[in-house]
Amino acid sequence: MQTEVISFIIVVNIVLLILIGGIVFFTIQYRRRKREHEKEKFFLNEEHQLALLSVKLETQQQTMQHIGVEIHDNVGQKLTLASLYTKQLAAGTVNNMADKVAEVGNIIDESLTELRQLSKALTNPDLVNADLLTLLNEEARKINMSGICHVAINCKDNEIILPQAEKNILFRLLQEFIQNSLKHASCRKINIGLEKKEGVLQVKASDDGKGFDTTIASTGIGLQNMKRRAAQINADYQLFSEPGKGTRLILQLPVEK
Repeated sequence: MQTEVISFIIVVNIVLLILIGGIVFFTIQYRRRKREHEKEKFFLNEEHQLALLSVKLETQQQTMQHIGVEIHDNVGQKLTLASLYTKQLAAGTVNNMADKVAEVGNIIDESLTELRQLSKALTNPDLVNADLLTLLNEEARKINMSGICHVAINCKDNEIILPQAEKNILFRLLQEFIQNSLKHASCRKINIGLEKKEGVLQVKASDDGKGFDTTIASTGIGLQNMKRRAAQINADYQLFSEPGKGTRLILQLPVEK
């Protein structure tokens, strides 16, 4: 009987030792995991802060790029027209000089308005409200008023409905083509045609200017902007030009039927 009691006591002690050892082991493991968790939490927080900083810097960079592009494409376009008008006035080769001076004033006022709007909201309200054809026709009207170059907009449809972002980007792209033609090609005619067929909007733009050699790499911001904008809306982009034979642009933009 005494032997059984001793054996029982020994077993109980062993069990208690195992239990105590288990408690100590799990306590140590818990504390170790807690420290690792706190360390991991610290590093995750650091990574999160770095990610937030990276996003903030990227957003700032994108904002600055957006401001630069808006000034170059929109305000720059208007001031280019104003410059063309004033050169005509200085040369004394235009009639209705008062009308031309008034138009220059209107363009400058519009440019100032664009800059104010850009500084406030970085958006162009005209792009929000008007459809693509209205924007292109208004752009053509302003240029045709100068008498230096005639811009023709051809489209069988009464309107071209596109998502807001695609419409804005496509309009800016065509603005860029027109601006390049006016500034560099010495052209007299610019034609822009739009046709929607089988889920694709085909845009063709051409001028009768002096053209250029496309095999020579261009560092101009204008051509780079056009190609970049086409990529943004997943449009197939083709630009053709030869010295003395003008320039042609063909875009194929997938659209909903």
